[in-house]
Amino acid sequence: MPRKMGGKMDPIIEEHGRLSPEKLIALKGKEITARLRLIEHLYNVHMEQWPTVYLNRYLLREAVESYYCDIYRLKFFRQVDRINEHKKAAYAMKWLARVRPVQIREGFGPDSSSIMVNAFFALIAGLELLGVKYDAKNDAWWKAFATEMTYLLHYHSVSVETLTQAMSVLKKLDQERNTAAT
Repeated sequence: MPRKMGGKMDPIIEEHGRLSPEKLIALKGKEITARLRLIEHLYNVHMEQWPTVYLNRYLLREAVESYYCDIYRLKFFRQVDRINEHKKAAYAMKWLARVRPVQIREGFGPDSSSIMVNAFFALIAGLELLGVKYDAKNDAWWKAFATEMTYLLHYHSVSVETLTQAMSVLKKLDQERNTAAT
């Protein structure tokens, strides 16, 4: 059983200790369902420009459950009391990019814009979880950032720590840009 470090222990860890993924998923069922709905909503809002793809809900569930298992492992094995918003966004991005729940519809072949659609969706989900508004249509910087991050998420095995740092810096830049604009 992990020790408390500077605050409250996660209630699930405190009550149950080490859990199998199946038991954790059963205990976190309501949170998982809420996260699934949120990500489905993000898909519906942001992915309309790709009519040749669809969201595979089975794979989406796999990605979300994997996210929750990783967060639990982080809390249990590293005795982390609270996971910050940047790390949560990074884990979501990692699993959406890895599991690839956005699939090409039957009868359509992959085209150049749909090849990296899962990486782009992972980035959009991460930005939304942080409350950062993506606006590539109106800013060359955003377009360059999105292009580079999408490429990184699609073609490279990027660590959660690297993504966490990138999202932390991005959130700070976004806050400064918003402050300067007002």
